[in-house]
Amino acid sequence: MIHADAVRERILAHAVTAASAHGLKSLSIGEMARDFAMPKSQLFTLFPSNDALQLAVLEHAAALFAKEVVQAASEIAPPRERIASLFVRWLDWSRSKRLTCGCPFVRASAEGEHLPEPVRQKLMQILDDWSSVLRQAIVDGVEQGDLRKDIDADQFVFELYGLYLSHHFWHWAMKDSNARARTMKAFDRLLKDALER
Repeated sequence: MIHADAVRERILAHAVTAASAHGLKSLSIGEMARDFAMPKSQLFTLFPSNDALQLAVLEHAAALFAKEVVQAASEIAPPRERIASLFVRWLDWSRSKRLTCGCPFVRASAEGEHLPEPVRQKLMQILDDWSSVLRQAIVDGVEQGDLRKDIDADQFVFELYGLYLSHHFWHWAMKDSNARARTMKAFDRLLKDALER
């Protein structure tokens, strides 16, 4: 059992990298069997179908994201500092060495309706959960007097996503070495405008 769990973890780690580069749709039992020189029958004992593999990859990526982004910033008490930490760690996640072509959730979102329904639903749940984390940090900021009382939390989250996706495009597609600095400049302006005066 320990051996099977270790093999499964190795496959999922490899598949997250592959999903970053080629999308979830590219992941299949056949591809993993070739990459690991394993018989398909052995892969099927770990992942009963391509859909199951893709779901497991999303769940694995979500667990990594939760550890490296959400949990790492959760102990920061002042909401404005927590928001900043969450955003910086979000950018760091998208630039991780394990993600050779950026955020797998961005790549999967671009595949949209081409994903199997259970996989698409899992992706939406992951994104909704992350949006809720951001929204709660903003609400906490308003309630604690850290942010303006008239802040629209949903609009703030929308704009954070806009900055993240803009950074993703300029860093990965355009290879702009200034992408992070420009993104942080825009973020600082957004946060400054949100602070209680």
